[in-house]
Amino acid sequence: MLQSLHVRDLALVDTTEIRFDGGLNVLSGETGGGKSLVVTALKLLRGERVPASLVRRGADELRVDGEFALGTGPRTAPIRELVREVCGVEPEGGVLVLTRIVDAGGRSRVRIDGRPATLQNLRQLGGHLIEIHGQGDTRALMRPEMQAETLDAVGGTGALRGEFAAALTAARKACERLDEATGAERDRLARIEFLRFQLQEMDQVGLEEGELDQLDNEHQVLAHLDRMRDWLATTVDALSESESSAADSLARAGRALDDAASIDRELEGAAELVTEARAAVAEATRTVQSRLDALDLDPQRLGAVEDRLAALRSALKRFGPTEADFLTQREEVAAELDRLDGGEGGPEALERAVREALDVLGKAARKLVRARKKAGAALVAAIERELEDLAMPHTRFRVAMDEEVGEGRALLENSTSHGPGQLDFEVRINPGEPFHSMRETASGGEMARIVLAVKKCLADQDRVPFVVFDEIDAEIGGRLGLKVGHKLRDVAAHHQVLIVTHLPQVAAFADAHFKVAKEVRDGRTFSTVTRLGSKESDRELAAMSAGDGAETEALAEARRLRKRARGGSDKGSEKGPEKGVDKGAEAAG
Repeated sequence: MLQSLHVRDLALVDTTEIRFDGGLNVLSGETGGGKSLVVTALKLLRGERVPASLVRRGADELRVDGEFALGTGPRTAPIRELVREVCGVEPEGGVLVLTRIVDAGGRSRVRIDGRPATLQNLRQLGGHLIEIHGQGDTRALMRPEMQAETLDAVGGTGALRGEFAAALTAARKACERLDEATGAERDRLARIEFLRFQLQEMDQVGLEEGELDQLDNEHQVLAHLDRMRDWLATTVDALSESESSAADSLARAGRALDDAASIDRELEGAAELVTEARAAVAEATRTVQSRLDALDLDPQRLGAVEDRLAALRSALKRFGPTEADFLTQREEVAAELDRLDGGEGGPEALERAVREALDVLGKAARKLVRARKKAGAALVAAIERELEDLAMPHTRFRVAMDEEVGEGRALLENSTSHGPGQLDFEVRINPGEPFHSMRETASGGEMARIVLAVKKCLADQDRVPFVVFDEIDAEIGGRLGLKVGHKLRDVAAHHQVLIVTHLPQVAAFADAHFKVAKEVRDGRTFSTVTRLGSKESDRELAAMSAGDGAETEALAEARRLRKRARGGSDKGSEKGPEKGVDKGAEAAG
């Protein structure tokens, strides 16, 4: 679970720390107060990109720290494995700290448990720790690929989709190789000759990794050989050979300090420092003397180095411009030559490879479609149960997909990495009306409830411990707020949840209620996040219903609303709320 979130210099946020509960955390506040900044901070911990303009004016950088408590259950096993891969050690005390820093120039720095890491490392970990469902998910869920991912996530068919995608990639590559071999044989042979010539030239150069830097350094030394000898000889003389050398001086000082330290123990530290200095001087002397001895080189060496540098730089103009580019291109040329030069065994072997790859693709496609058909039935039943609780008892949901996957090249042309053929979520809002694609559903409130139902089903299957719902109830009225609150409470029974909401009926279910507000101090605007006590939460619920300065009746209604949410009296859910600490322990596992 996410124990705490510390944010500094993020837009209007100067500095704030939020300590979350394990169950349902609610974030409310006026529009424009800064609620979105908390979600932005969480997105930063997921490794998402944000504009540099979010760095607070006058600050050099923004910083977000998230402290996660890891349990020992199946949710945290991949997280611990990733931390071991990145940091080489287990999280200390079962606590993982993620840090994201973005400077005013837009450059990011990442730390995992205090150790430097990459943005990709953070994205991997963040994907296991935090899931964010926002208002934009309504539009995202219209896309066929998102619908396929949703079906696979709920139905557990993601692995089969991965097998199909791998088979699709293999089949396409096999077809590409066959088309290349049969449609451009003359070009293939010409390309082989060119690659052979290119590889021969590159091998004649014989460039080795690091050679250019080594030769540049050697050339610098050889070009200044006399001065280098003088400088190094002077150094050796000053360090150890002259009458007033550093070694002799330090030896005398060391003996004197040792004698003094035998009387005044406070001088023992100074004596140790002198001893270390003597060792350092001796080591430096050995290094410089060794380098000085090495300067007695072949007088013809300078010319040889210059010739080799000229040859390498000429080669890099053709195959570079850098040494790394040269070596990479050499590997690519060799690999392409190996592939083109009869590596596949000719067109007949390629045709056989295509048939085999298409056969594997067909089997994977049929297996995926069968599994998705079964998963679709379970998804439909689950979503319709959720929609009934959300006052849409007559709405019907279905997963439309092509059950005939086709064969051969036709299957290849109709497939994407998300599956064979078309897949679409369709709904029928009113009895007697036809089914329509979700893309054609007009009502924003209806769509919001459908998306909430889908996200509820997703959250039930999701192994990510911390789930964020960012104003997904924006188009749902107060009448349905208690229903939505019950749904979120059910999710919070197995996850740590944060909901950003404008509905008091939803906020009433909070295990922990936070309010975001703006204030002006010394001519500057600040966004603050405050955890509310019971009385403060009542006032906030009343303000959400009736505005600031709510009357006594609104406060009384707020108390009744919270009591109703806590008592589980609404028929939308028969399951009562659990204690936040118990939910947190379950979410952490």
